[in-house]
Amino acid sequence: MAIFGCLVWPFSMTSSSSLSKPRGQTVFSGFFFAYFACYGVVLPFLPYWMVSRGLDAQQAALILSSAFISKVVFGLGVGMLADATGHKKRWILALSVVTLLGFSVFVQVQTFWPMLLTWFVVGALQTSHIPMVDGLAIATARIGKLNYSSARLWGSVAFIVSSTLSGLYIAAYTIEAFPALLLVLAAVVVVSVLPLPDLRSQSKPQRKLAFLELFKLPGFMPVVVAGALLQASHGAVYAIGTLHWLNMGISESVIGLLWAQGVVAEVVLFAFGLWLMRTMGVRGLLWLAVVGGSIRWIVMALPIDIGWLFVLQMLHAFTFAATHLAMTQFISQKVPDQLTASAQTFYDALAMGAFMGVTMTLAGSFYGILEGHVYWLMALLSITAGLVLSRSNSH
Repeated sequence: MAIFGCLVWPFSMTSSSSLSKPRGQTVFSGFFFAYFACYGVVLPFLPYWMVSRGLDAQQAALILSSAFISKVVFGLGVGMLADATGHKKRWILALSVVTLLGFSVFVQVQTFWPMLLTWFVVGALQTSHIPMVDGLAIATARIGKLNYSSARLWGSVAFIVSSTLSGLYIAAYTIEAFPALLLVLAAVVVVSVLPLPDLRSQSKPQRKLAFLELFKLPGFMPVVVAGALLQASHGAVYAIGTLHWLNMGISESVIGLLWAQGVVAEVVLFAFGLWLMRTMGVRGLLWLAVVGGSIRWIVMALPIDIGWLFVLQMLHAFTFAATHLAMTQFISQKVPDQLTASAQTFYDALAMGAFMGVTMTLAGSFYGILEGHVYWLMALLSITAGLVLSRSNSH
């Protein structure tokens, strides 16, 4: 721990009084850009790389979903520790370093069980970055040193650039180029964490089970469950989207463009984030996601041509970005500062953990039987989220 403290200390001196808004905007934008540049390689092409090692689509989906399930423990545990100790940034840096080391192990293994066991840990740690950084960003935004939606859109820009360029690169140099891309970009993420502010809550550090206070907040659970269902509806496209498009005869370079198309729309929504929040509010954005998800997944299950796929990918602005913006704002409004890391990681443990793990497992398991019709299961999740919101409105 002493060594870790020495590593972090030179980069941990930024306090709320010394942090300027331009610097806050820059360092968070830089982190989001680095993280999603890495994720822009992982999300579209990790399943393809695993299949190239001899796995089938069901095995690849099971490996991916294992990390979302283990994230319930890893992510929520780290969030509780961050709130209990007050050292959010140190835990973020630890996650980034361990993730890089874990990736270097994962790309060396070649068979199903070693891949599953490695990704069970490493994948959970990698996806736990965002709720932790979101918690730190919420604290920074509360003191007027950050416009969250403007910083977050740089992550979307990075995903567009990364998925597009990596698709072209892999098309030119084959999927064997994937491990090198992954490790280089994961190292950049570590560097991007260093300048983040080391803000501490003015309240006393919370006892280890203080996160249970979240369940006493009025209206907290219905909104969290609705948001989690909406995010989990992406399980099929994350698990088998690239493989399904390959089976349709779409090339790697075009698949990269399809992934990028969805995030282009996401960037536009984030660019208007403050206006949308003032105009629609949290529930309005969530209803936008319900309608967009119902349409997107129902039509995605149909035998459509590639032009319509590009159109449907634009609905990612509603299904993902509107949900993400709404939930970040909801936690900022409803949750005390000293519990924001726990709140973000609890929501993330449901949305991108337990629920996502189940939907990805189902998508991989049923894809061999249903093929593209597996997206109808995702539409059912969006509709269910609408029912949860309706019920919460009536109470």
